[in-house]
Amino acid sequence: MVVAFVVLLVWFFALIGLPKNSSNTSKVVFTVAPNTGIEKIGSDLISKGLIKDKNAFILYAKLGPSKGNLKPGTYMFTQAMSIAKIADTMGQGKFATEKVTFPEGLTINQMSKKWASADLGDAQGFVDASKLQGVYQQPFLAFRSNKSSLEGYLFPDTYDILVNTTPQQQINTMLNAFQAQVIPKLPAEYQNSSKLNDLITLASIVEKEANTTEDRRNVASVFYNRLKAGIKLESDVTVNYATGKTETLPSDLIINSPYNTYKVSGLPYGPICNPSLDAILATANPTNTDYIFFIADKNGTVHFAKTLAEHNKNIDLYLNQ
Repeated sequence: MVVAFVVLLVWFFALIGLPKNSSNTSKVVFTVAPNTGIEKIGSDLISKGLIKDKNAFILYAKLGPSKGNLKPGTYMFTQAMSIAKIADTMGQGKFATEKVTFPEGLTINQMSKKWASADLGDAQGFVDASKLQGVYQQPFLAFRSNKSSLEGYLFPDTYDILVNTTPQQQINTMLNAFQAQVIPKLPAEYQNSSKLNDLITLASIVEKEANTTEDRRNVASVFYNRLKAGIKLESDVTVNYATGKTETLPSDLIINSPYNTYKVSGLPYGPICNPSLDAILATANPTNTDYIFFIADKNGTVHFAKTLAEHNKNIDLYLNQ
């Protein structure tokens, strides 16, 4: 009798500890609805091809660490996972997530491609969700100049995104991150003020024009000096936003667009990307300079000038070699 029990015990632990197919690592999305019983979960795991023995799963789920408390939610399993691993995952509520990085300086359209490449949904669905009106209630959104776009306010970061998260939910998360990560760090004059829109718009240009904090503070100074003097910003990156290109042709400089800062005075209609916190803070705290011009050389180093003559000299030195 004792021998038979020991054999049965060994068999049971072997059964719950071995995967159905250790070589099959294909991911299977598995959802447990609220109030679903363990027997139904076991049947669903069988139908999804994830386990071999329903009864072994039920027994382990009831007697194992979770004590029958399998949490509802969406999980990601494979046939290479054992019965014990699957049950413990549900007992601990380790829901399926995808780690997605939205780098600094992306536009919403570019972010949508990151969303799609992570198999979280289609790109157009993400873009459409960003255009929903009256859905997002973060206070800072009231100060946007372009009320039809969230460009500039989706905080770039790495997010652990639950599988089945909707684009609207993710965008709301990114707006909340902006509220938490950006707003408290800004000087008071930019909080709850129309100046916030101007700051984020300019920071989005600075993000594209320079890579280091020092260069960004100096570039911001150039733009503030030009705005104060009534000189057009004449920034290629704003034109590229309007055309969708990565390089600016002479013919692009004459297009009619509220984002073409070669034609419009002052700031463009709104942000041209979703800037980093560093670019935002650099723009909020610019260096005090007399610079009016700058160029970036082929290595990305930025060179500044106070006069047109100095600027042309920099062009000859760093771009025409």
